[in-house]
Amino acid sequence: MDVSTLAIDTADKRRDPRFLVDENFQVKILFSSDNPKALGQTFTCAAVDVSKNGLQITCRDPLAIKSVLDLSITIKDSARSYSLTGNVKWCKPTIGIAHTVGIQLRHRAGTATDLADWKKLIKQLK
Repeated sequence: MDVSTLAIDTADKRRDPRFLVDENFQVKILFSSDNPKALGQTFTCAAVDVSKNGLQITCRDPLAIKSVLDLSITIKDSARSYSLTGNVKWCKPTIGIAHTVGIQLRHRAGTATDLADWKKLIKQLK
């Protein structure tokens, strides 16, 4: 991620700093607890903000609240992809973009993730 495209959202009272991003992410669903048909779907979405423990993204299709997702996330203009697991915390329709989705990242037993590398990436943005 290009640091020049980021700004810390200081108005947010969450425990982790959140960085506003204006970049496209390619997201591939590797597993979905609520929608097996979503397996393998790849879409491009804009990330609204990121933190070491979460993502807020925009995407065309809604994602089920409380569903567990295994994701492969590739940041625009980067050869690196991150395998991450998270829970959909909320999903809201928005104007101009179909849905804004909040995903809380976490470890999941028996699933290898790049969560530690993701946290390192976010730490570098501070």
